[in-house]
Order: sequence, then structure tokens, then C-alpha cells
Amino acid sequence: MENRQALLEAAKNLVAAKGVKATTTADIAAKAGVAKGLLFYYFKDKESMIRVIADQLDADYMAALQAVIADKPSVESLHALIKYHFQFLEQSPGNAQFLYQCMAVNRITLGFYEHLYESILKILTQGLRSGDFVLQDPEELAYMILGSLHGIGRLKLSEFKRDYDAAKHLASFYENVLLCLR
Repeated sequence: MENRQALLEAAKNLVAAKGVKATTTADIAAKAGVAKGLLFYYFKDKESMIRVIADQLDADYMAALQAVIADKPSVESLHALIKYHFQFLEQSPGNAQFLYQCMAVNRITLGFYEHLYESILKILTQGLRSGDFVLQDPEELAYMILGSLHGIGRLKLSEFKRDYDAAKHLASFYENVLLCLR
């Protein structure tokens, strides 16, 4: 099991740094310090290994996110979701970069974005039902919020305005949008 974990960690770090296409199975095995054949003992191919990593990151992220947003009013939940996302970027830039790299190539991390979108949509729908928010199309706004998280997250990871408090400003922006609609 130690070799399997070493392969997963090596793959995650290489994909985060170089991208999916530029990372070879030989690179992964070398970084893990194991024979290349061992990689195929544990995984069918590079994509299946990357999928295991993506699924684990998705599960960990979503479990922590659900704990952060649970049992809060909709405005607070939205703020907490945005704050959590940017904390994740700050605390786990390699994991975030891995997710971005995989999405850019073969959509392996699409599930991550679908789950995050569903969490945003749930908050907006909850706010709509409670009367906290008045909006025409919660699905459209959920998509816009997801796009904001993704785009600004990529900018921060690339060191563009790294010190900018994106969580605070984005939460304030969307709160103003949602409250102006009332």
C-alpha cells in the first residue's frame, strides 16, 4: 500500500506542476521511486490513477465544505463557501493546481465542479425559499459564482494579485447582487 500511495502522491505533484499530458507514467514511477511496472499493478493506466486522485480530492473538499456551510442562513452559507474555497487554494495550492490541470485537459475533475455547482445552487435555492434572496434564475447565478471561483482562483494560483482578498470581495459582490434583487 505504501507504493500505491507514493505513486498517487507523485502523480498528483507532477500533474499539478506539469499538466496531465506532460506527465508520463515513467515520470510518475521515477518520482515515486518504484519500477514503472508497479504502476500498472495498481492502476490500469495514467488516467485511472488521476481519476482516483481527483475523486479523493473531490470527496475531501466537499466533506469539509459541507461542514462549513451546514445549518447557516443562506447569506452566511454563501460567504462560508466562498471563504472556504479560497482557503483551500491558499492551504493546498498543489491540490488546487492538480484539479485545474485535469479540468483543462480531459475533464477528469468535472465531478468536482459539478458538486461545487450543486452546493452553490443549493444555497441560492435555500435563500430563494426563505425569502433571503430574490432572483430570477438560481442556476444561472450558481454558474456565474462557480465561474468566479474558478477564474479568480486560477489568477491567485498564478500569483496575479496573490495578496488580494478575493474571498471578502467576491462574497460582498454577490451579497450585493442578491440583496439588490430584493
